[in-house]
Amino acid sequence: MFCKHNNHKNKVRKLSSAVSRYMQYRFNMLPEYLDTLRCFEYEGVLNGKGVRCVRIFSPYRTREWHLSIKDSLDLEQHPEMLLFEGHIDSQGSIYVADRRMPLTRVRVT
Repeated sequence: MFCKHNNHKNKVRKLSSAVSRYMQYRFNMLPEYLDTLRCFEYEGVLNGKGVRCVRIFSPYRTREWHLSIKDSLDLEQHPEMLLFEGHIDSQGSIYVADRRMPLTRVRVT
């Protein structure tokens, strides 16, 4: 996990406009797709410094897998649903890592 926290009761929310803009630029993602994603944001600690942690997932994907993600503990119990994870530092700089599972190649014979 990117940053440590103790609060698992935070609510699902839409991506903030700053995170959405970052994702558009960093991962070349369409705003329409980013608008479908949801995240958990919470105060955390990374390398001894306070940060705002962000964990991003797709509610559509969780429904396809017949899962319900209502708080960050649910997401921790199903790490395969985590798409991106990162943090916002005290200066407002955003850092997000791609946590999507790699696609497996299917061999056609």
